[in-house]
Amino acid sequence: MDRAGSQGNLKAAVDDGPTDVDEVIRRVLGGETALFGILVRTYSPDVLRIVILMLADRVLTENVVQQTFVNTFEHLHEFRQGEDFGPWVRAIARNLVRDELRRSMRERGRMARYRSYLLSKLSSDDQGDKREQLLADVLSGCRSKLNALAAKALRLRYEEELPFNDVAAAIGRSPEATRQIVTRARMALRQCMQEQMDEPWNESSI
Repeated sequence: MDRAGSQGNLKAAVDDGPTDVDEVIRRVLGGETALFGILVRTYSPDVLRIVILMLADRVLTENVVQQTFVNTFEHLHEFRQGEDFGPWVRAIARNLVRDELRRSMRERGRMARYRSYLLSKLSSDDQGDKREQLLADVLSGCRSKLNALAAKALRLRYEEELPFNDVAAAIGRSPEATRQIVTRARMALRQCMQEQMDEPWNESSI
């Protein structure tokens, strides 16, 4: 995935705004807080990918993504300029995902084994990208097993972020039927990923 680096151009910069990450950070810290939106637009897709992959819950994902950038803003002064900003933001997101997984485990017992597995793999940020890629590969394999209609509905809903009514129109189903299709597809993905993570490579190959 193409990620903006600390010293590169910002993908989501406005036409008349700064395009260097360090410059944006300096100006935000200097009081031009509106420029923080450039960082949000640039790095939110990357953060969203990480969080939704780990939590598989849209509402929780949106909350965690939002909190990631709240925390990023509050701790922006701690970032060492000149370093890569992307991994720093992703580390904040991983910490929040870890907290949410622990909270979920306390609140309910379902999927405890799956969540424990994710927690163990999130225990170190050093290998975070590699682990996320592995989970992404598992998810991709599971998605390939969905029927074409379910796969399209998921893509439109979660990748293109279309409202259910628009997804329904695109796949030729009613909004209620579309919700059921998406729900069943998500449950199938979750079960597939749990089964994949119960394979022998779970403990020895990661």
